[in-house]
Amino acid sequence: MAAKPNSELQGLELSDRTKDTYTNQGEGDNGVDPSQLPQTDYRYDEEAAATGRYRKYPSGAVGLAKRGMDVLVEHGVEERGIEPRPEEDRETLTIWSYLPQTTLWAAFNFNILSFSEGVIGPALFGLNWRASAACIVLFTLASGLPVAYCATNGPKTGMRQMVQARYGLGYFPAMIFGLINCATMIGFMSLTAILAGQCLSLASNSTMSYNVGIVIAALIALILSFVGLRALHIVSLTAFPIMIVVFLALTGLSGSKLHLAVAEAAYEATGATASGVLGYGASLIGFTITYSALASDFTTSLPAHTPRLPLFLCVYLGLTIPIISITLLGAACQLASYSIASWAEASEVGVPNLIFAISGSGGGARFVMVLFCLSVVANTAPTIYSAGLSGQVAIPFLVKVPRYFLALIVTAIYLPIAIVGASSFYVALENFSAVLSYWTALYIPPTLIEPMLFRNPVSMKTYPVEIWNKIGKLPIGLASIVSAICGIPIIAASMSQSWWVGWIARKITSGSGDVAFELGAVVVTLVYLPVRYLERKYTGR
Repeated sequence: MAAKPNSELQGLELSDRTKDTYTNQGEGDNGVDPSQLPQTDYRYDEEAAATGRYRKYPSGAVGLAKRGMDVLVEHGVEERGIEPRPEEDRETLTIWSYLPQTTLWAAFNFNILSFSEGVIGPALFGLNWRASAACIVLFTLASGLPVAYCATNGPKTGMRQMVQARYGLGYFPAMIFGLINCATMIGFMSLTAILAGQCLSLASNSTMSYNVGIVIAALIALILSFVGLRALHIVSLTAFPIMIVVFLALTGLSGSKLHLAVAEAAYEATGATASGVLGYGASLIGFTITYSALASDFTTSLPAHTPRLPLFLCVYLGLTIPIISITLLGAACQLASYSIASWAEASEVGVPNLIFAISGSGGGARFVMVLFCLSVVANTAPTIYSAGLSGQVAIPFLVKVPRYFLALIVTAIYLPIAIVGASSFYVALENFSAVLSYWTALYIPPTLIEPMLFRNPVSMKTYPVEIWNKIGKLPIGLASIVSAICGIPIIAASMSQSWWVGWIARKITSGSGDVAFELGAVVVTLVYLPVRYLERKYTGR
């Protein structure tokens, strides 16, 4: 007589072994029909086995940790890192599949950081309304094109953005760019966290310090990024319409005074210089085009047959319209502040203070500041998500670490940076945004040339999924290395910062014309094309 099973797992195994034994013997061997045997209620559940409910765990802390991780995944926490997403694990394409792609990018940029980017046009580069508006519209529209294009390659390959970069840059150069991309996103998150902390401090009538507000905003963003892409889409769908209402209200409150953006006081305080336009242009490029390094991170869940044009338009419009509209509003409010003493005083303290003054500085204004803090979270959470993925490309052994744990690591890095940098936001934003455009001059040309010329049409055949982590089959990286070696001196000679002005920049107008991105990108393109052709011809990779 068989022993009574003492657990569901043992009962399941015993039932399977009994069934297999009788099946192997056959009805003719002992006269027993297996279908007539008593059956248990236990059945093998593939989904349950995959999620670990029938998994044996080691004892102690290790077993407890593994059991906890399985529970998280079972309840919807996304575990997948940079491993390519197979077709069977993707969504079914419907007309509604495009909506989250639009709202995600809109929520990314419908926030106070975009407003701040508009403020620095007049405040730091001394540009009047006409010059600021022209820079904002033209540079943003141009910088958004590579972002939207890169996003459309996610469904075609099933690979995250920096993994795709390995197929053009090479395995080891992609590690370097992955590390730089991580640093970029950590810098952006630090800036947004500073703004969130300032917003919460104002909402509390200054009873809460900046540091406490920064920590609160960082924790909210951590929770959302910890869960994964599904939570990010839900947040964007929720935050986007709220922020539209908030910014419309802000526009209404300031609307009667926005005509002062072209008043005499504004024109006396600003102007239109070549150095100012080029410097602000570099900042705007860095603000927008760096999204190219994470664009397809959010589109790999779409099926491979997703049409390119609708996805391109959804991402492009979701990215550029919020940046242009909110940045223009920021520039107009800053210019108007030159004629309004209370706005000018608030602007000198910080962007949140300017918005607080525009909103009336009362109870309603404090509520508005809370909503602006939530808008920052809608930007920070997806950035944490992508920073962890780039970290896995930069440090490959992190592939063994579940994606959600990387969110903890990223937060632990950027949070103290935000706390330390809270006292010098304007200077940090100016220097950081401009420097961002420099490394993208090395990254963007190979990222666009490879899929458009050498691996066109983009698919899982031209981007073989099976070699995504095979050093010996991916490109050596000669083209990206040689083009970077040629591009870096041009970038250094063409950049204009408070701490360095290159010899080319010194020859432009007043000696501070920043054309580093433009010239660097041209040189990298001209070098990468022939060297990559030769690399493919003689190495076959």
